[in-house]
Amino acid sequence: MRVVTTANKDGLEAYGQRWLDSRKHWPASAEFWWYTEGYELPLQKDEKSKPSIVRKDFAELPEFVQWKERHKDYKPPNWEFNVVGYAHKVFAAIDALYDYDGIGVWCDADCETFRKIMPGVLEQELGDAYLACYQRNGYHTETGFWLMDCSKPGHQAFLDAWQAWYLTDSFKQLSVWHDCQTLDATIRHFKGQMEVKNLSGEFANDMHPMALTELGKYIDHCKGQRKIKGRSPENKHRTAA
Repeated sequence: MRVVTTANKDGLEAYGQRWLDSRKHWPASAEFWWYTEGYELPLQKDEKSKPSIVRKDFAELPEFVQWKERHKDYKPPNWEFNVVGYAHKVFAAIDALYDYDGIGVWCDADCETFRKIMPGVLEQELGDAYLACYQRNGYHTETGFWLMDCSKPGHQAFLDAWQAWYLTDSFKQLSVWHDCQTLDATIRHFKGQMEVKNLSGEFANDMHPMALTELGKYIDHCKGQRKIKGRSPENKHRTAA
């Protein structure tokens, strides 16, 4: 199992350490990939007692460097059009998982794992699907956490298509330009070819479904203003952790 994330230096200092510290709650078989940009991820004091971590800088991704250079003068009017900022997630995930054949996990750096995840829990959530993510009715998928079976036929084709939204500037065809929208567009493109499981279940009408579902018993995605307090008030599982 390969768990991937990224954050800028400010993000690392504000909330990323919680992500790093909580690796101890993951199964021993998990490996972690953290993508940096222009800073060094410091060694952790007790790293020997936690699952290993791979450090990689975006400077090592030439296609992303070239694409980002083309858009260096673009100023987004709001977060929904911050295509460059959110593209870091996409390019990091594709780089880490393209040639991988195990279970891939995207876990935003503002997530904190507060309870031990037993072996098999995440595999059960994914089931036989290629992709499992938090889809929401009438709104875009929440991409702070998703699972992917990288051994499935068509895996690389899916990632190629997702990346193409950026490399060809086709993202401009979409109503908004963040990674949630490009993922949803890629899912639509592969409809009927790749099985996608909605992890939101009965909470698909909620804006923060992860906090209410099975995986919310283990991982708290402290998105938005929740970053400041380091917990989601919607996640009642934490009181019993």
